[in-house]
Amino acid sequence: MVDAMAMNAVRVRSKPAKKVRRKSRIFVFLLAAFGVVTLLASPFGYDYYSGKLGLIGAQPEVTETQFGRVIKVPPGGNLQGALERAQSGDIIELQAGAVYQGQINLPNKPHTDFVTIRSSAAADLPDGKRVNPSQRSSMATITSGMLGRAAVQAANGAHHYRFVGIEFVSAGTIFNYGLVVLGTGEKRPENVPHDIEIDRSYFHPHKIGRSRRAIALNSANTTIKNSYIEGFAVSGEEAQGICGWTGTRNVRVLNNYIEGAAENIMFGGADPDNAELIPSDIEVRGNHLTKPQSWAKTQTIKTIFELKNAKRVVFANNFLENNWIGSAFRITVRNQDGAAPFSTIEDATIKDNIIRNSGDGINILGTDDTHPSQTLKRLKIENNLFLNIGSGNGFEGGGYFILVSNGDGITINNNTVFNRGNITTMHGGLPQNFVFRDNIVNHGEYGIHGPIDMKGQQARAMFSGNVFVNANRIDASGFSFPSSNTMLRDAAEVGFEDLAGGNYQLRPDSKFIGKGCNFNTLEGVRSE
Repeated sequence: MVDAMAMNAVRVRSKPAKKVRRKSRIFVFLLAAFGVVTLLASPFGYDYYSGKLGLIGAQPEVTETQFGRVIKVPPGGNLQGALERAQSGDIIELQAGAVYQGQINLPNKPHTDFVTIRSSAAADLPDGKRVNPSQRSSMATITSGMLGRAAVQAANGAHHYRFVGIEFVSAGTIFNYGLVVLGTGEKRPENVPHDIEIDRSYFHPHKIGRSRRAIALNSANTTIKNSYIEGFAVSGEEAQGICGWTGTRNVRVLNNYIEGAAENIMFGGADPDNAELIPSDIEVRGNHLTKPQSWAKTQTIKTIFELKNAKRVVFANNFLENNWIGSAFRITVRNQDGAAPFSTIEDATIKDNIIRNSGDGINILGTDDTHPSQTLKRLKIENNLFLNIGSGNGFEGGGYFILVSNGDGITINNNTVFNRGNITTMHGGLPQNFVFRDNIVNHGEYGIHGPIDMKGQQARAMFSGNVFVNANRIDASGFSFPSSNTMLRDAAEVGFEDLAGGNYQLRPDSKFIGKGCNFNTLEGVRSE
């Protein structure tokens, strides 16, 4: 009796189980069928251009011209596939006004000539002229990838790529670490991306998003020119327009507009794997570097141009303005994370620049005061014009021209400086072979401040032939500088051509010909 009842119970339970299994098979079949239909109807499939499974989108059109092959990628098309297909000298043309989804990866292929990725309206962006946001309609847009990934990233060793007339923008509100990432921590210099150009392009975050930097410049033989970089600011974190810290070699940053809250441009800031990867052979010329006033109280602001680990740098003919807090320049040796005791700054030149509106002038640190490092060697600062250096009108700082500790072979000559603080403040270790000559600088409250006797031979050897202006109207008993320099009551006695009009050349009849900088006007310095 019990066995019969049990058997009946088994039968009762088994009937619904069979139905469930049957329904499950039907559901799985229908789901699979739906997936196949969706796959066939979607842009996901086998890309015959790249030989890979992926999002293929609309396929490019290839035409032959007298200048070579042009691969036209339609709006929403497969830019990645076009890059995989491209050969040396090819042009990949993106439709002006169209949006292309990143993350795009530049493959390492055996190119011997540039593959150019350009807007179809690139001809409307004159060669050699800096672009601005009003020209967006002539650009094609590449957005950042999902989850804050880059718009464009270069594979190890990728080379010979040129971008012309491209708008790079973060896609949404997710934090973006870098729109264009050239180099990702390669351990040998021969493995970094190289031979890359970005010309007449526009970089900016999403209008309500945040991005740490426009370009991670860890590549070789790279030129960034005629471009417009704005909006890279983060509260509580350091953001840059351009930053390179490992493998950066033979790079040029020319004629760009660049905003960056913590640093507009920086080299160093993270430890390279070995000394061969120290950023080297760098030219920054003809750029306009600034920070919007709205950042003054809302974003992390530090400096405009910073070197922490670099060799053979020329920073020339740039216009810098509006560093709301602290010094316009930081030339400070940093073994940033303690793993790079070879960190150094060597053979750097800062010349022919105009710096306007900053809390302080130049902060020089010859050796890292936290981790072991090498000593700064051969820094030259000449023929620069500094205007409105000090606190007030929204700017915060002590108004010094030079703050310096340690270093070897620092020469500061023929600069004209309108500052409200010290001429020079020396702290920590006294720099060796320090020369400060033929400058025109305001004295401030304490003149030259440091652990040296201002009347002694050492001070005279370091500071000679300068013209100091008593802009703060201090009593003569408060003067602090060697006797081999000249003090004037005010700037009117210097003999500028037109002080009120911004002409800072000296008149032929000035007693101080050969001193200070040779700038004659501020007009035009913001434009290309």
